[in-house]
Amino acid sequence: MLANERRTRIILELSRQSTVSIRDLTEKLGVSRETVRKDLERLSQEGKLNQVRGGAVRVMDWEPPIADRLQTNISGKSRIANYVVDIIPDGASVIIDSGSTTLIVSRCLARTHTALTIYTNDLKIAMTVGPTAKEVILLGGRMDPREHAVFGFDAIEHLKKYRADFALIGVAGVSVDNLVTDFSRETAVLREEMMSVSAKSYILADSSKFGMVGRARITVGKDTSILSDEPPNPDLGDALRTAGIDFVSLADT
Repeated sequence: MLANERRTRIILELSRQSTVSIRDLTEKLGVSRETVRKDLERLSQEGKLNQVRGGAVRVMDWEPPIADRLQTNISGKSRIANYVVDIIPDGASVIIDSGSTTLIVSRCLARTHTALTIYTNDLKIAMTVGPTAKEVILLGGRMDPREHAVFGFDAIEHLKKYRADFALIGVAGVSVDNLVTDFSRETAVLREEMMSVSAKSYILADSSKFGMVGRARITVGKDTSILSDEPPNPDLGDALRTAGIDFVSLADT
């Protein structure tokens, strides 16, 4: 099998599933582990996948529809929402990012809090918290019609005018080799700014985000914790600790 044909097969395998292992590829392609490693390295350099220990993961440059994400790991996202409701005092100012977990959190906050000041780039979240919040500030900018959320340079500049007690942030994935990533540099910069203007930030990454890799890396702020329903595997836990990133697992609470 020629090299181009092998690499096409690898990309096809990744289109069917989010990860591939070197062991499985050697069996399917009938070549050595070293050949597969070289193919993965070449495809990684071309930006067609992300090479990780033991295999590769698909590069995620788009987000599944929110209706689908709301049905993924419902129990884990609900646990995160219940925890967040308990740690945010009524009367606080909160940035709520777009996303499925943050939408679930906003529904809980709307039922339990009556004096929050909310900053958000998400129209659904603004409408959810609007009836019970003290005030809702919707960030201006370019709207993504798929998400009903606002992104872009204007949203980033608008956000710089404010300060918040808390930020609740969504991401594409958390992985060993790439740490915290997002779907585009534009969304990554917006989320970095959310952390920058907040006293305390939480990246809400339920366990379905473990091992997922987006196209753009996010620099995690010093006053930021990753909050998840499950602990990371040992390799991921070690990578986060080495990077100085705080991780809170609700399985330990």
